[in-house]
Amino acid sequence: MLSRVLVSLSLAIGLAFSAPALAATMDDVRKAIAEQRLFDAFQDLQDLAEGGDPVAQYELAGFHHYGHVGPVNFDKARLWYERAAKQGNTDAMLGLAVIHVFGQGVPQDKRVAFRWMVIAGTQNMSPVDAEKVASSRDHLAEGLTPQEIEAALAEARAFTPKPE
Repeated sequence: MLSRVLVSLSLAIGLAFSAPALAATMDDVRKAIAEQRLFDAFQDLQDLAEGGDPVAQYELAGFHHYGHVGPVNFDKARLWYERAAKQGNTDAMLGLAVIHVFGQGVPQDKRVAFRWMVIAGTQNMSPVDAEKVASSRDHLAEGLTPQEIEAALAEARAFTPKPE
């Protein structure tokens, strides 16, 4: 009898330690951030971003862009902003514009920044945000040639979001 109990106990303990963890959600990430558990949020974002979640990709890019956990890493920020932006995440498009306008980890390229601002401006956003984006985009255009503007507009018109 005792041996059956020990075998059952052994199986229960084995199952308890081998059960897969539940996948994190963006709600878990937001809770971890609110509780100042940034490393936990970062780990959850990494898993979600690798799984193709564009919101997680954008948030993870921000962690790298602003050094929320560890040093600033513009290369990783750009990578995650690009993945999210290509899926249609407006905030990630604006993050890419910032990276390119200031040359953060890439050569400064105001034309690329302008293109991402044009694309972001076509997305669904509040009138106040749309006005801010349009104003920044127009200010940025002042430093571009007509040929650079036309090339960026053509690239923006060809943009189609694609889920991963």
